[in-house]
Amino acid sequence: MKKIIICAILLQPWLPGIALADLEGAYERVSLTNTRTGELPEAANRQGLLIMAHGHYSMMTMNPDRRILDSNEKFEDLSQVEQVVYLQEWLDINGHTGRYEVDGETLVWYRDISENPQEVGTVSRLGFEEKGELLVIFFSLPNGDRYDWVWRKLQ
Repeated sequence: MKKIIICAILLQPWLPGIALADLEGAYERVSLTNTRTGELPEAANRQGLLIMAHGHYSMMTMNPDRRILDSNEKFEDLSQVEQVVYLQEWLDINGHTGRYEVDGETLVWYRDISENPQEVGTVSRLGFEEKGELLVIFFSLPNGDRYDWVWRKLQ
């Protein structure tokens, strides 16, 4: 009996954690809130999707009210100012993907691909907690402000 218990203890670090498996699934973005001020740093209607499966994640958020050109409109017919505004709306995304792991109460994201080339190869260590169907991912900025990023698990 002792040999089986010792073997199980030695093998445990190599097995995926229960929390890792529990996080697997698809989530829709609910909100991002500064917990000190209550402010929302993004548009309230911002949409997003987070998928976590088999130790990999993919996340993207964007504003849904971006202008879409009508079938009779052409980008090159817009004024230079209109073109810049149009492109800024379409480039206002946050997206990255890579491997992830759970280290206790910390979600670790390894960014292999990102919309921001400077983030490729970086690592984020984020606190997280599950609240029913909600996954709350939180982080703090250097000024100490904590942000809660809330995601709802899709069925």
